[in-house]
Amino acid sequence: MPVSHSVLLLLPVTLAVLSAVLWHVWASCSHLLRNPLRVLPGPASPSRFLGYAWQFWTTDPTELHEDWVSRYGRTLQYRILSYRCLFTMDTKALGHILIRDDVYQKPPPVRSFVAQMLGNGEHHRRQLRDIFALEVTRSGGVAQIDFYEWVNRLTLDVIGEAAFSYNMGTLDIDRKPNELCDAFRMVSQSVTRMSWYPMLRFFFPILRTLPEEQSRRFTRARKVMAEFAGQLIDDKRRELADEGSLDTKRRRHKHGDFLTLVVEANMGATIPPSQQLSDETIIDECTTFLPAGHDTTAITLAWFTYNLARYPDVQEKLRKELFTIGTDTPTIEQLSSLRYLDNVLREVVRLHPSIPSSLRMSMVDDMLPLSEPVYIDGVAHDRIWVPKGTPIVIPILAINRDKALWGEDAFEFRPDRWDALPEAVSSIPGVWANNLTFMGGQHACLGFRFSLNQIKVAIFTLLRAFEFEFAVPVEDIGKSSTFLVRPMRLSAPEAGPQLPLLVREHRPD
Repeated sequence: MPVSHSVLLLLPVTLAVLSAVLWHVWASCSHLLRNPLRVLPGPASPSRFLGYAWQFWTTDPTELHEDWVSRYGRTLQYRILSYRCLFTMDTKALGHILIRDDVYQKPPPVRSFVAQMLGNGEHHRRQLRDIFALEVTRSGGVAQIDFYEWVNRLTLDVIGEAAFSYNMGTLDIDRKPNELCDAFRMVSQSVTRMSWYPMLRFFFPILRTLPEEQSRRFTRARKVMAEFAGQLIDDKRRELADEGSLDTKRRRHKHGDFLTLVVEANMGATIPPSQQLSDETIIDECTTFLPAGHDTTAITLAWFTYNLARYPDVQEKLRKELFTIGTDTPTIEQLSSLRYLDNVLREVVRLHPSIPSSLRMSMVDDMLPLSEPVYIDGVAHDRIWVPKGTPIVIPILAINRDKALWGEDAFEFRPDRWDALPEAVSSIPGVWANNLTFMGGQHACLGFRFSLNQIKVAIFTLLRAFEFEFAVPVEDIGKSSTFLVRPMRLSAPEAGPQLPLLVREHRPD
């Protein structure tokens, strides 16, 4: 009986997958037996093959990490597939890892996964306020809205304006949805729960050659964003060429966005051709900057308002402080002078990082210093040997709410703590507000100040006009178990990220 053509086509793929699995089994056994980290304390693996891979892919591992620290100490090891992972909440060790960015880099699977998804103003805030006001009026005084949906639109419009001087139009309720906005929605809100096949594709690159619907959607979305960025680059280049007679100061006043500055610098006569950025490089930066920048800001703004709804006394105290400014259009300096607004924002960022943990991998062998010794066979060691290729977990949320650093109330939302911080938190190697949300070192988040200012302005505009409370029981609002931690309804995870709130007009007494 002749073998079908489809079987012949599948045969090499099947052999490749089988070879990858066999290689992984061999690598797992040899690597784990030889790895010097095996002598460190740590939990036994729940699976001989997977280790803790499934638990870490499908849930936020922060609580698991915190439990292990209570049992094994602040520096430990555990296994994910063939990797012996190092986990530490030692702030001296974390500072060493974040500063030595040449030694500790993102693992190749993480870079590949992120690349698959992303690629290698005031007017908008008032527009959103007016939309909420219209919905409140239509609903007879109290409107139910999905707050996350609207702030996601807001931040996309704001960053589009700031980065490219381009109006996305997502807050224009009369404007029809367009392919570009759909592409950003696809990348930033693709899934709310993980499954087996994406995990296998993450750890086994050979599987990425097989067709898969989510990957095809990502590819289409990236193509749309790349075409959009390419067209903007061409437009900017033509505009700058036409305005060549204008002096530099006037051009920058007219075009103060990120893309114009990059294109203008690239066109400068002082930059040799060999050092100029290619259009492909600029496009990659744009397709990373836009979705990553707007989504993380939207997430933080959503969790900010979640806590205002959960703690009405905080909402009222903050609103009173906002009304001490006698204008609807404050300067950044005026907003920075509001102490309680800054306290609340710091507490939100501390307890609700968009990414609860991150990964680094040692590119070379290194000696990692510790402030708290690790005990091996009863002997204390103040440094440990980290072999090349070791994955290291950066416990962002676990550090941000570590009771050993913050005190027994570390898990509580308490903005007043920022008026008298414990001395211990000064050892946290973060770039802002004694936490790791924006990381540290040379690869700390570059746009965090833009994001923080954007959140302050949005809260100032909305909280002076409206009062917020939950539209569903607070117990029904949970966190998505994906790369970015968004609010969602636990009773309806298939609906995607959402934050249903009741909004009513604020009427001063």
